[in-house]
Amino acid sequence: MNSNTTAPQGNWLFVAQTRELAEGERRVVAGPDEDILVVNADGIILAVTNQCSHQALPLDEGMLDGDLITCPYHNAQFCLRTGEALSAPAYEPIGCYDIKIENERIYVASEPRTI
Repeated sequence: MNSNTTAPQGNWLFVAQTRELAEGERRVVAGPDEDILVVNADGIILAVTNQCSHQALPLDEGMLDGDLITCPYHNAQFCLRTGEALSAPAYEPIGCYDIKIENERIYVASEPRTI
């Protein structure tokens, strides 16, 4: 590994430099079991499973409104902070992931938080 690359410590996956993820922007990171959607929601970095709990379709192209994301396929809405499904046709929550920022680098946990 070259000295310019910082490897994630433990079970953390590198997302981007903080300056590369402006408000309203998002990145999809390949996790060990599923893709993870990382979003800058009004200056707060949040991460969820990039999969709607309704039909397992990707959320990354969905409309953002603060800490809410709307599935682009069937309009189910989810809270990015809690993963809670807020509208039909989704009734099950989606996974949420911890974020850490070190040396202006954003990392996401490789496994979702347990409730």
